[in-house]
Amino acid sequence: MFLDSISTQEKVDFVKNLALLIKSGKPVNESFDLLSRQARSSVMRKTLENAKEKSERGTPLHQIFEESPHFEKVFVSFIRAGEESGTLEKNLLNLTSWLERQHTLKKEIKSATLYPKIIVTFAVVLSAGLALFVLPNLVPIFATLDVELPLATRVLLYISNVMQDYGLYIIGGLAGFIFAIYLLFKLEPLKRLWHRFLLITPVAGSMAKDYQLTVISQLISTLFRSGLTINASLEIISDSVTNTRYQDALDQIRERVAKGTSFSETLKNYPDLFSEVFISVVATGEQTGSFGESFDYLSEFFATRLTEKSKRLPVVIEPLLLIGIGVFVFLIAIAIIMPIYEVTKGLY
Repeated sequence: MFLDSISTQEKVDFVKNLALLIKSGKPVNESFDLLSRQARSSVMRKTLENAKEKSERGTPLHQIFEESPHFEKVFVSFIRAGEESGTLEKNLLNLTSWLERQHTLKKEIKSATLYPKIIVTFAVVLSAGLALFVLPNLVPIFATLDVELPLATRVLLYISNVMQDYGLYIIGGLAGFIFAIYLLFKLEPLKRLWHRFLLITPVAGSMAKDYQLTVISQLISTLFRSGLTINASLEIISDSVTNTRYQDALDQIRERVAKGTSFSETLKNYPDLFSEVFISVVATGEQTGSFGESFDYLSEFFATRLTEKSKRLPVVIEPLLLIGIGVFVFLIAIAIIMPIYEVTKGLY
């Protein structure tokens, strides 16, 4: 699945180059041919070769990308709006801006959470190494000691014996269990339950809301500049946000806006999803006629806030992880040292 995909950076480069070629007057099919020869991945090269063939048969540009599994609905919508309004070049540049902002935001979040991931991985590897390689070698030594083993040591030896006899089965079972949980949460009812729970968790919930509001603000800002109405934009955005609660809310908001209710007014029905700041800025934009500029401000505001929270996350998690690892190592050390201490004490 991962190998059969196109990276965001490659999409950005492709859209930029396509906009440049179209601006220079080059036909779309020739642009596809040129860009396919410059493609870095085989997936992009095959995709553009197919696009060239379809464009030569007269297939509209947006339909070409719509039929490809590698381009999301928002990507297609930008191009469709550009074709229908005669501003394809401008919309391709708007699409580039959207892709770049999304790519930058995801990179910043990944960078901020890299350290906790490394610490957790290290802890797991350390635990597995002790259980599978170090502790089994200590069993014969403890068996020869003529002392009653402390409870901590007996527990440690029991775990060691279990891991030595059934370690591969346990690891395989855990991997299977995690994979099964992953598949279960793909089911719609459980996914909705998980998304609802995620939004009310103390730290992750706040970051999840900021991420959804950043995506919504960036998309409305960019789509509005591309000539789409708020109603059309909301339909695209509800398919682009990743949380089902926001998807449901945006679908309901779109229905009410279509009936004539103002956007800011409908947002007030979802105070747990849209903050007062968000609603206030949207209302100001509606009143002053600066709707697009309001969402430019909101996208910058929430993206900055999300980045700051991501950077503070390691500061919160690091002490907890280090304490956890320290306690684990301390218990292992005590379980190993105490029997040896009992033996040496008996010698004096």
